[in-house]
Amino acid sequence: MAAAALPPLPSVRAKELESRASALSRRHASTDYDDRNIDANDKNAQSEQSEVVEKPYSSLHEKNIIQSNREASTLAAEQQHRERLEQIEMLHQKEQKVFDQLPPLDPTVTCDAIHQYLSITSQFLNSYIADANASLEGTSHKLSVLEKQMSLLESKLESIPGLFSDDEEQSVNATDQDNIIDNVAGG
Repeated sequence: MAAAALPPLPSVRAKELESRASALSRRHASTDYDDRNIDANDKNAQSEQSEVVEKPYSSLHEKNIIQSNREASTLAAEQQHRERLEQIEMLHQKEQKVFDQLPPLDPTVTCDAIHQYLSITSQFLNSYIADANASLEGTSHKLSVLEKQMSLLESKLESIPGLFSDDEEQSVNATDQDNIIDNVAGG
């Protein structure tokens, strides 16, 4: 009994498709190159009148190819859209068959389900907001401690003579001493 060949793995299949595409693009590029060389040789050999005739033909041919590719892609997209609509319609019909046989839910059951959903959602949102506020308060406290430490460091640096010039030192001393006093009094 011969063992059935397993289908290729997706990665192997993708590599195979990429190699085919690159081979096709190489073939297409080489034929374009050959065509360009032949066209260049032919243009040198032909008169100006024949050159004018070939250009519109090639551009018209290219336009036709591009247009046919667009038409094919739009047709494929339309076909997929139609198939998707048919699938949705089939699902809708199946749902109608199943749910038409069942009686509607009692309004109290519906209200209870909605009430439970709303209460669970509100509890989640409240806990999320509480966690966010706690995190924000922690960050705010860390920032205030950092500000106090920076003001103390600045005051220690100012006490070193010759570190700043005299003009800068006088303006910095006046503002920093006010900041130090405010931070120490506040903390």
